[in-house]
Amino acid sequence: MARAILIWRSAMVVLVTMLLASCSSQGPAGGTETAAGEGQGQAGAPPPAAPRPEQALLEELVLANRILTREVGILDIQAHVSARSKTNPNHWYMARFVAPGGASLSDMVEYDVESTPVQGPRNDNARETFLHGQVFKARPDVMAVVHAHTPEFVAFGMSSVPLYWGPNRQVPVWDIRPVNGGRSGIVSDNPLARSMAEKLGDNEAVLLWGHGITLTAKSLPEAIHRSVALRTNARIQLAAVAIGSAVAPEAIVDDATADQKAWDHYRRVDLLAENGKVPVDPAPMPAKPSDPVGAARHDLVVANRILTDESVGILDTSGHVSLRNPSNPNSYFVATAAPGSVTDKDIIERDLTNPGPDTTGLSIDDEIYKARPDVMAVLYARTPEIVAFTNRVALRPVVNGAAFIGDGLPVFNISTLDPKQPLLSNAALGKGVAAALGTKQGALLSGHGVVMTGRSIYNVVGSTYQLRQNARIQQLALALRGKVTHLNDIPVPPEPQGGGANAGAGPQGGGGGRGGGGGQQLGPPEGRDWVYWAQTIPIR
Repeated sequence: MARAILIWRSAMVVLVTMLLASCSSQGPAGGTETAAGEGQGQAGAPPPAAPRPEQALLEELVLANRILTREVGILDIQAHVSARSKTNPNHWYMARFVAPGGASLSDMVEYDVESTPVQGPRNDNARETFLHGQVFKARPDVMAVVHAHTPEFVAFGMSSVPLYWGPNRQVPVWDIRPVNGGRSGIVSDNPLARSMAEKLGDNEAVLLWGHGITLTAKSLPEAIHRSVALRTNARIQLAAVAIGSAVAPEAIVDDATADQKAWDHYRRVDLLAENGKVPVDPAPMPAKPSDPVGAARHDLVVANRILTDESVGILDTSGHVSLRNPSNPNSYFVATAAPGSVTDKDIIERDLTNPGPDTTGLSIDDEIYKARPDVMAVLYARTPEIVAFTNRVALRPVVNGAAFIGDGLPVFNISTLDPKQPLLSNAALGKGVAAALGTKQGALLSGHGVVMTGRSIYNVVGSTYQLRQNARIQQLALALRGKVTHLNDIPVPPEPQGGGANAGAGPQGGGGGRGGGGGQQLGPPEGRDWVYWAQTIPIR
């Protein structure tokens, strides 16, 4: 009897212990997380793995990625930040091919200074690992590297007006074309990265022509504070030019106390948003129907919400995005509600053979889908930054992500339409836009808006975001009142046989490029931009 009671008590102790452990390790819905420095797992999951070597550094790197994206807006969906190992100066860490704002501990990869993954070949490396590796190799004093496409930095890189680190201290500009066969593009191999590192020299940062910036620091806190300080200098210069002044920004000085103060603040804000924990795994994607039509309707809802989010900024309560029916090429899906509140109930199917009346510009979609069997998605928007370039000043490519602009997007002159008829109800609008579009990816409507097409809903969302970014950057570069260069100012030589080092340098993930060994580089089929937005933009 006593033995039976002892066994029962032991079982109860084990059960209570398991329940307590489960409750204490329960993270917020959507992914496994750890309290900073603790390494706890999600309830119901297998026992958590032992902390990784340099766990504390990796947790700081996750936070740095998220802070630089979410809290201070330095990184975009394609940028990255890295940190040198504190135990092996010839190794460093960076996230795999994911958007930095959604980085987690499981995304962190260890590399050597030649940008070879330490744990063996893999095909999900970020495309520009080499940029970081060669900086760490050339500069033993550097402990963190930020590579960003922040509009202000790109604008200065494309203008003859220099960006100042401080009085009489200009940030150098590296032009990739002389060492890349005359082509623009990403820093996709070690020779290109070495050339960039040589231009960096012993400077704190270097601007990359048509691309962005590479900035160095002695710590992750300094990397964040320094990035913000340099962008502030850029904004001061832009503001001074706007009022006809000639202000020389103050010097950016090393101040470990200020670095730590800023780090503590941003870290607190980011951890608060994550219930005090550093994410171990990426957030899950929203559940999606398995049938093609259901999946298409789901993607259309997500696209509407993404395009209206402030971080993307393409649609307001007007405009629309549509998606060809994967089961019937003669019809497409589009929402009748304002984009920011679209649900599946708002989606209708429109028949190309009998489209019916239209008062919202759907004739544009009708005619494009008829004329272009290759087009699977169409977007119509009145994005202010893009509309500004539909009349006197031509929209030109100034950043790699918008290289598809090429020699310019066609412009459809809406003044040719019947002025007595509302624009979006004008029967000639759709035919005129489709004719102007031709085989291009997009077309501008003079003084009014933009129409973009894509081979997928993911492609049209990503490319329109890049188009808006390009317009913002071109506007900033022009505002500096210097000479502005463009990606297509000189004839671009054809890519080498096989696509070249910069194949796949556009806004979409899922292919192209070279990334540390492991064969064809893989990214999420939707593109890392779509994945990040779908993970973080709420759909209520």
